[in-house]
Amino acid sequence: MSKSSLYQIQLPENPSAVVFVNGMIARDRSGFLWLWRHLNSIRQSTVKAPGCIQVKAGICGAKEIIMVSYWESDQHLMDFFRGAAHRQMMQFNTRHPDSLCLYNEMYYPAKSGKYSHEPQGMAMVYGL
Repeated sequence: MSKSSLYQIQLPENPSAVVFVNGMIARDRSGFLWLWRHLNSIRQSTVKAPGCIQVKAGICGAKEIIMVSYWESDQHLMDFFRGAAHRQMMQFNTRHPDSLCLYNEMYYPAKSGKYSHEPQGMAMVYGL
């Protein structure tokens, strides 16, 4: 068994990068169908957005997904919110207000995480 190369990164004094956690839970058939029809396009539009460093998407269950994305700055993330992909999701939510449970949170790095073998997440922003 090989020894892992565990490391931490050096964060700047005032990091500008932000971690965005967002999730969607289908609450009815309409929400379920919309979620599974659009999941890949939501991920792809996020990956392609200016300032997006990395996206990690996970399936929590048949009715729930979670995405964690890493952004160069909160301004890049705010620009994404004003874009077509986000607007499309919000339009569905306006037409079907009870179909999806949506949640999101933003985090700014306070200290380095731990990484091994290859950079992921904040290590891609402030890595070696």
